[in-house]
Amino acid sequence: MDTPHSSVRAFAAVASGYWTAPGYRAVAWTLTGGLVLLAVANVGIALWLNIWNRDFFNALDKRDVVELMRLLWVLAAIVGSAGVAVAIQLHVKRRLQINWRSWLSHVTVLRWLNAGRQYQLGMLADEVDNPDGRIAEDIRVSTELAVEFAQSILQCVLQLVTFLSVLWVLSGTMPIRLFGLEFDLPGYMVWAAVAYALVGSLLTYFLGRGLIHAGNIRQSREADFRSGLTRAREHGEGIALMRGEDDERERLRGSLYDLRSAWNVQTRGQGNLSLLTSSLAYLAPIVPLIVALPRYLGGEIALGGLMQTAQAFSSVQWALSWLIDNFPKFAEWRASTDRVVHLHVALSDLEESSEAPDDARIVVHPAGDSDRLIMRELGVARPNGQMLVAEAEVEIQRAERVLIRGKSGSGKSTIMRAVAGVWPWGRGAIHLPTGAITFMPQKPYFPLGTLRDAMLYPAEPEGGISDDVLRDMLHKVGLDHLRDRLDETERWDHILSGGEQQRVAFARVLVHKPDWIFMDEATSALDEAGQENVMKLLIEELPETSVVSIGHRPGLEVFHTRELTLEAGADGTRLRADPSQRSLGDLYRKMAAASRAAPRDPGFWATLRANLLGR
Repeated sequence: MDTPHSSVRAFAAVASGYWTAPGYRAVAWTLTGGLVLLAVANVGIALWLNIWNRDFFNALDKRDVVELMRLLWVLAAIVGSAGVAVAIQLHVKRRLQINWRSWLSHVTVLRWLNAGRQYQLGMLADEVDNPDGRIAEDIRVSTELAVEFAQSILQCVLQLVTFLSVLWVLSGTMPIRLFGLEFDLPGYMVWAAVAYALVGSLLTYFLGRGLIHAGNIRQSREADFRSGLTRAREHGEGIALMRGEDDERERLRGSLYDLRSAWNVQTRGQGNLSLLTSSLAYLAPIVPLIVALPRYLGGEIALGGLMQTAQAFSSVQWALSWLIDNFPKFAEWRASTDRVVHLHVALSDLEESSEAPDDARIVVHPAGDSDRLIMRELGVARPNGQMLVAEAEVEIQRAERVLIRGKSGSGKSTIMRAVAGVWPWGRGAIHLPTGAITFMPQKPYFPLGTLRDAMLYPAEPEGGISDDVLRDMLHKVGLDHLRDRLDETERWDHILSGGEQQRVAFARVLVHKPDWIFMDEATSALDEAGQENVMKLLIEELPETSVVSIGHRPGLEVFHTRELTLEAGADGTRLRADPSQRSLGDLYRKMAAASRAAPRDPGFWATLRANLLGR
């Protein structure tokens, strides 16, 4: 995609894969073919009605009661056929709309929730706002209106071809005297219909072209307002405790003011356009009669011919006035396709950044034969290029427990994100070790569902885990009151305190038994006793697991064999190893081995603390 700005071609590049996607294309082409056939059928029924209109008014002019009664039965057949065709067309159209929307939403979500893209887009929030709204609302509008436009344009073309020929035959010739010249104009009503529709379409475009930009801005403001409401709901406790309601109301008030301003701009544009469209709507039934009146008054056509001509003229005019009738919807559609295409462009840019040259990104090498985590010349930067961590050289052995310290904003958490492969900005290489790796952020994630689902997230370990094991883990982390609630479905991230959520996260780790654990302030919400309990559990339950911790809490150094400190430098912070800590490794491993022999001996932990803190 060459540009982030939308066009029909750009949207087609993003969304047309539905007709070639395995598992979708057969149904897609069947539904599309069905719409085409139904459009042909509807135009055929319209032509049938046009011929009936001529015969009915001719019979009415002759006062032929028998013919009128026959034509009423024909009308019943026309109405019945039209009703069936329209109903089937509606079902086929809506089936195509929901299938296309489902496919495009699935593809977009697949690209968005992949390799940390949803997180990386958040870092580029100024460029791609509210991706959730783009997926939920803009894809809906884009696909639904695209199908409607395609259907209506096809029907317009078929109707135009059909009724132009009818109107051409009915028009005859019109003698024209212009600037002293005299000539006969064949099919004059065809030219009148084309001129009428062309003038109306040009005026519509020039009066309404600003609606596309206005619609784009309005939809952005709508998404901002929804996002503000969602944020206020999700952070309700913090707002309540800090008495921040007034501030949040002002924020929402400002967001609503922006939305109102965008709405008013769009309203003014629609108002200007409606001055034209409403005038054309009133003229629509009159203009055909006026155009056909000379032939009727001249005795060249009967009353039925006049009505047939007027209806054919209206059909041609309707087909040629598609832009007039659909411009507001078209403006809305363009605004939504802008946002959908922009989202895919941003995702493509992120995907391309992951394939940039090795010296322009952080390269994460998959696990090989080594059981060590190795960082070589690792430089971690912000998305704008500002360096956070410069030239880190780190090796962590299997079963080591390393604590990373540093000031806030020095890049500690970003190192963990780089290891996870969701932070591509920077340079250098990370060689992952063999074995399963688990990451524990400060605020654990809880999926919607039962407490059992939360503890087994993201997938149940091979061999399965019994409920007794889950209850035992909850007991070990101090959550006995949750042991009988495994089958309850709740918003666990809302009803559990921060400390309880972190305890559940530790229980989850103990269930999955990974080979490596990266913890980012994972004990920040626990008291000292709670922190000591969960860290002891890691040693007792997972003695061979490597642990890399990021934290400020005092007492964490007791549970680690080595410390790395981030210190400020001219070109970013640097990781410095604490040499005094290395000598504690052997002591730690000996005492950890002893802990497995007497894991609940409080004297052991007192001795460990005294030895390590008294160095």
